[in-house]
Amino acid sequence: MFSTRLYVRILSYVILIVLAATSGFAGIISGRAVILGTVALCTAAWLIGALVHYLNAYNRKIRLFLDSIADNESTLYFPEHATNREQCHLHASFNRIYTLMTACKKKEFERELYQKEYESWKKLMRVLTHEIMNSITPVVSLSDTLLSYFQADNVRKCAKDMTDATIGKTIRGLETIKSQGQNLMYLTESYRQFACLKQPEARFFSLTDLIQDIQTLYQEEMQLRHIGFSVCCLPPEIQIHADEKMLSQVLINLIKNAMQALDEQTDRRIRIRVETQEKQLYITVTDNGPGIPSNLAEDIFIPFFTTKTTGTGIGLSLSRQIIRMHGGELSVTSQPYCETSFLISLPIDTRRPGR
Repeated sequence: MFSTRLYVRILSYVILIVLAATSGFAGIISGRAVILGTVALCTAAWLIGALVHYLNAYNRKIRLFLDSIADNESTLYFPEHATNREQCHLHASFNRIYTLMTACKKKEFERELYQKEYESWKKLMRVLTHEIMNSITPVVSLSDTLLSYFQADNVRKCAKDMTDATIGKTIRGLETIKSQGQNLMYLTESYRQFACLKQPEARFFSLTDLIQDIQTLYQEEMQLRHIGFSVCCLPPEIQIHADEKMLSQVLINLIKNAMQALDEQTDRRIRIRVETQEKQLYITVTDNGPGIPSNLAEDIFIPFFTTKTTGTGIGLSLSRQIIRMHGGELSVTSQPYCETSFLISLPIDTRRPGR
C-alpha cells in the first residue's frame, strides 16, 4: 500500500512537471502567452525542486536506516506520526523491519551464548573426569600393590614375613595415596569455591594499605625471582567500599599469574597502577611477559580453561565473577612479547565511611 501511494505521488509530480513545462514552452514559443508561459516554467522548476526534496527526504531516511544496520545501532526508532501518510507508513515499515532484525540478532546471540555455556560445561566435565581419573587410577593400582605385600590368594601373611623393605615400600605407597587424595580434595575445593561463591560483605577500607600489604607479602619472592615490582596510586590514599578479602584474593591471583608469566623472561617487570576517574576506580596489573594470543583473550575467563601444565583454570574466571559481583568488570589487553594488562574497573561509592 505504501509503495503504491509513493509511486502515485511521484507519477503525479512528473505529470504536473511535464504539463507545466510543455504549456510554458508552447506559450513562449508561440508568443501568445509569454507571461503565462514564464509562470508555467517557473511552476515546473518549483515542482522539480519539490520532487527532489521529497525524494531526498526518503533517501536520507533509507540511508539512516542502512547506516544504523551497518553500525549495529540498537536504539534506532523512526517516529510514526510524521507530517504525511507516506512517511508514517515508511517509518512504521522501518521500525517493523528493525524490530525483526533485532529479534533475530538477539536469538543468534542467545544461541552463541548457549553454545559457549554448553561448551564450558563439556570442558568442565572433561577436566573433572580427567583430573579425577588421574588421581584415582594410580591410587587403585598402588592399593593393589600394597595389598599384595600383606596377603596372597586372599590369605593374610604373617608378621614375621614382613621385611624392612616391605614396610618402607608400604610407607611410600601410603604417602603417595595421601598426596593424590590431597590433590583430589584441592580440585574439589576449587570447584566448590567457584560454584558456591558467597556474596560480598562490603565495607569501607583503604585500598592503598591493601596493595602495600600485598607488595610487602611478595617483595621477598619478587627479589628472589629478580622481578621489578612497582606500585603507583593516584591519588596516594584511596578508600573504597568492597569486600576486602575477596578483592585481595583477586589481586593476589593476578600477581601470581603475572609472576608465572615471567618465568621465561630475562627482563622481568610487574607494576600495579590504581587511579580514579569521575565515579570509576581502575586497578591495572601489568607484566612484560610473552602475552596472550588474541584468540584466547576471552577463553582465559572460561571456567577450567587453562594453558598451563599445572592448575585448575578457575583463577581468572573466579576473579571476574568476584569483580562482577561488586558491579565492576575484569578485562585483559595484551601485546605479545611487550606487555599484558589486566584491568579491574569498579564503581566508586560516594558515601562517606561510617554512613
